[in-house]
Amino acid sequence: MARPDRLRRYGSKDYSQRVTFPVEIVGRDNQVRRYPFEGAVSLYRRRVMTAPARYGDPETIAAEVQHCRLRIDQLRRSFLHDASMGAFSGEGALAGPLAADVLSFLRRVLGADLADGALAAASPLAMGAGETWWVPAPTGGGLLLYVFRLDGEGPGGARVELERTLQRLDAAREEAGAERLLVGTVDPDLGLLLAGTGPWEGPRGMLVEAQEGEGAGAPHDAQHRALAAFRQGQLASALRQFESAMEAEPALHTLARAAAVVGLLADEPERAEFAARHGLLLSPGEPHLTYLLVLALFRRGHTVEARASIGASSPLTDVLSALDALSRGRMRTAWRLALASRAQPAAEWFVRPVASGCAFLAASLVVARGCAALATTLGVFLFVREGELLGLAAAGVALVALAVGEVRTRRIARRALAAGRFGRILLCPPELLPPELPPRRQEG
Repeated sequence: MARPDRLRRYGSKDYSQRVTFPVEIVGRDNQVRRYPFEGAVSLYRRRVMTAPARYGDPETIAAEVQHCRLRIDQLRRSFLHDASMGAFSGEGALAGPLAADVLSFLRRVLGADLADGALAAASPLAMGAGETWWVPAPTGGGLLLYVFRLDGEGPGGARVELERTLQRLDAAREEAGAERLLVGTVDPDLGLLLAGTGPWEGPRGMLVEAQEGEGAGAPHDAQHRALAAFRQGQLASALRQFESAMEAEPALHTLARAAAVVGLLADEPERAEFAARHGLLLSPGEPHLTYLLVLALFRRGHTVEARASIGASSPLTDVLSALDALSRGRMRTAWRLALASRAQPAAEWFVRPVASGCAFLAASLVVARGCAALATTLGVFLFVREGELLGLAAAGVALVALAVGEVRTRRIARRALAAGRFGRILLCPPELLPPELPPRRQEG
């Protein structure tokens, strides 16, 4: 379809009409397919993600994205109306059309007979970056429904709070009587986790949307195109394709890891952070994803959040902690972390030379500090006892040299964290791609 015709067609649509499910949608191959609510929303989300790859001009891309988002809201309002909950008035994330996604999730895990009543009886316990709701359990008592709005319209920090909640529930899963994760789902708009302490007969783990109709082969196709673009050095295109594959197959943390690596290589640390956070939702504490998240945060200048995201020590994160300690003048800490990182036999190839460089800089400055302190003491002693100005001048030179060395070392470390490169060595080399996507070694 020509660009003017497409833009006119978008402008003529009425998104206030209600639709019935399964809804008929015309595919890009001009075939009409029927979709349930979840499948239709997933389809339009994929179209949002792939719009930049399908259209060449910014105006058409923006119009396609706007059309898809309006259609998703139309589908949500229609779904709530069909469930006789068109007038449902919740709070927070449940105050608008997103309540349809929550209802759909509850129907999948509780069954259609119980889900509508459970949502109507839901009671808020805590609101903020992550919302906590009480919902009745099928066997009596109650369950906790954690709701995280991830579409950028809700409170800030929702992704961080979702990750922390997943880690907390995962850490307590073996404790008798402790609250544990029963079932959950994460998509670009919402993170939903259902937790409890009692018996549970429903589905478990993180649910994955079934792919059907248009775009059903998207993960494989997008991954193939991403690899082809990556091998040709087209990092921007590879990143878009990996993000499309993530959208189509959100339960594969390897795709998130690949998108984070390519995002950092393409100087897109914000998109790399998003991909790494998504991967950590699926695989909490995974060392490579944690490293990529921390590096992306350092590159964005979010140093406090980067330090807080390091978590458990690993050879990968230790080398970033060593660089951070160098940038703050904590040379002994940097030296200790660098040696610990270098000593790990399973560390990635680039860790050893970076850790060795950090250890050398830290040790050199520790020695320089000692020499400067000794020279200053001797210079002052000679000046007081003998009146020798030469000793005092020598002490001054030693202190100036030390100050220059301190400033230079801190600058080197800050520049490495901001640029993702220590000398000629990339802190995120292509080798950090998942093993099933092996590239050639590149040192920069």
